Amino acid sequence: MHHFPVVSSTAAVLAAALLATAVEAQTWTLATPAANPGPLREAAAAFHGASGNTVLFGNWPSGATTWLYDGSNWSAPTTVTTPPARRSAAMAYDLARGVVVMFGGQGGAVLNDTWEWNGVDWSQVATTTTPPARVGHTLAYDVVRQRTVLFGGTSNPNLPASFADTWEYDGSTWTQVTTANAPSESVESAMCFDLQRQVCVLYGGTSFFGAPDQKTWEYDGVNWSDVTATVGLGPTATTGLGLEQAALVYDQQNGVCLLHGGRTPNGTFPPETWSYDGTGWTMISAGTPSSRTGFAMAMDTARNVVVLYGGAPGNLQTNYTETWEFQNGIAASFTAFGSGCAGSNGVPVLQPQSGSLPRSGTTFTLEIAGLPAAGGFVFLALGFDNTAYGPFTLPLDLGAFGAPGCTAYVRVDTSILLGHAAGSATQAIPIPTGLDGLTFYGQAISIDPLAGNALGAAASNAGTAVIGQ
Repeated sequence: MHHFPVVSSTAAVLAAALLATAVEAQTWTLATPAANPGPLREAAAAFHGASGNTVLFGNWPSGATTWLYDGSNWSAPTTVTTPPARRSAAMAYDLARGVVVMFGGQGGAVLNDTWEWNGVDWSQVATTTTPPARVGHTLAYDVVRQRTVLFGGTSNPNLPASFADTWEYDGSTWTQVTTANAPSESVESAMCFDLQRQVCVLYGGTSFFGAPDQKTWEYDGVNWSDVTATVGLGPTATTGLGLEQAALVYDQQNGVCLLHGGRTPNGTFPPETWSYDGTGWTMISAGTPSSRTGFAMAMDTARNVVVLYGGAPGNLQTNYTETWEFQNGIAASFTAFGSGCAGSNGVPVLQPQSGSLPRSGTTFTLEIAGLPAAGGFVFLALGFDNTAYGPFTLPLDLGAFGAPGCTAYVRVDTSILLGHAAGSATQAIPIPTGLDGLTFYGQAISIDPLAGNALGAAASNAGTAVIGQ
């Protein structure tokens, strides 16, 4: 192990990385299904995970056709039961029971009925209590508490009256939750459930008494909290004013909420996509799909793709028939694996420096702890394989090389010799853009004459780094 190639910088690592095939990230793509639902706006959509289909229902001024999108094509199934025609209903997928829940909307009148789609047919649920009839409300499913959460809406979209109430549906009945705080912007807001942080996230909307602001709210099952002071102002195309009619879904693979579109108070419809991770909002795409309102959007969790359908330009003259898909960037990660072997100061540990991950276009810093207290040198081995190293299969027992109990886990494509003092060392690795999805591996070998073995070295654990956002 003393014969690893040594470089004085990370240039060789980056050169090798550039030879790998990078994954294109954060891109909207216009799909080309053979059939589609036709010109639609103000339909509701959700992904039915049990069947692997995006479910679409409703249309302006009122439609009653159910459409399913399997990632390749749209189809209209024949159902025994069909909900009354409507527009602007809200949907969410109840993961525990395997049904899409739909509530309310505008038909011949404003509605307060509850429907469930089981992948084959619709059924109406007669609940003992129910929220007042409404349109412009939003739904999200709390996976942890197994409740569909409803917030806001209005009983009359033509009058300045709105709800700021919170309801929960357990599959049998609706229960109103009295909260100490609640967003005032409650009509045509956007909401999703953040599984990683276990809160419903709500952004935008209007009270009809004023323009939407830029506040971000979170609901933990007990109360709503305005987190704007912590996460900063939310998405906007007009400074100081937020959005209404946007759509918000949760990207479980990356642990972020994704928001698209929306209407500004000055009547524009920015074609922007934003990401929210609980610490702030970041714009990750702009320009496509073209500006529109009244589109339907859902997260296809089977393919980890956002599906967007229909809508209309701001003048409402033409309803679109387009199906768009959005592939978010790969999440940056570092995952430790394997076991190190003890040296004179314990077992060396390889880990990212606090808060550091291999994010595209940033510097990723690795830290090695548990090195000899008196100082010395350590090799940081980096490679693009953890299954074989030349003629050897990995992981490789280093007992035959004079280090019993030690294991090599990483093919050494390059190594960096680091001097250290006080038992630790760090190495900064610049990560270029355009390499999302690239995986590399790391392990440290400490030169330690007091390690108690013939090799005079101790090994750390290994780690898998994935470049991403």
